[in-house]
Formats: sequence, structure tokens, C-alpha cells
Amino acid sequence: MRNIPITTDVFAAIWQARKEGEESEDAILRRILGLPAQTAPEVTGGRRGGFYDERSGVHFPEGREIYRTYKGHKVEAVAHLDRWFVRATGQSFHSLHKLSQAINNGKQENAWLNWKYRDPDTGEEHLIDHLRKTQGASES
Repeated sequence: MRNIPITTDVFAAIWQARKEGEESEDAILRRILGLPAQTAPEVTGGRRGGFYDERSGVHFPEGREIYRTYKGHKVEAVAHLDRWFVRATGQSFHSLHKLSQAINNGKQENAWLNWKYRDPDTGEEHLIDHLRKTQGASES
């Protein structure tokens, strides 16, 4: 697999073209370009794909979605190539802190206590702090 540099607006346009069931840029572009779908595309980005938080030792796998509600609006971000990408705006961030500040107008807060994720195995909703307490502790 190759990495190609693209601007944020092109990246956002790719995701705006997404159809149900397409979980990667590769899948979206394969459909648009008329190429056959791949069943298991290679995952790239970050140390192990996705986003890795050095400070806490928590890894968010490539494509892991987190979300929160701020002033009555649900905001979603996805771990992609060692950044957090907000599909709705096309913005991306190198840290949870910067992601939160972009959403809450620069206010200081603990992002770990405001963003949530849904456990892919159980479907349960958790604060991302749950990962810091479990995953981060096991990697220390």
C-alpha cells in the first residue's frame, strides 16, 4: 500500500462521497473508480494504525470512532493516520486536547472525560477514559 499526500478538503470530499459499508478511503475510491472491492485492506498509519496517545499509552485502532455532545450537537471523530479526523468539517488534529478545543471554542477540559466510544465487542458506551484505565495500565 502507498501513502499519498492530499489536502484536507480533498480528504473531506472523499468521505462525503462515502456510502454505507465503506470504512476506508480505499473502499470509497475503489467504488468511485470502478475497481473491485478488497475484503481486507492493509491498515496503515500511527504506530499500529489509527491514533496512539503517547502520554497515556492508549491505542485507538484505525477507523475507531469517538463522539461527544457539545451544546446539543453530536460531534464524531475517527482515528486515522495518527490523527483525529472530524468528517463533518474536514478538520484533523494531532491530539485529543486539540480536538476538544476545536469543538468547545478553546476551553480547557479533560478530553478523556468528555469523549465516548462504543465497545465493538459488547456495544456498550464508555468514556474514552475507560481505555486509559485499562489499556494504558496494561501497556505500562
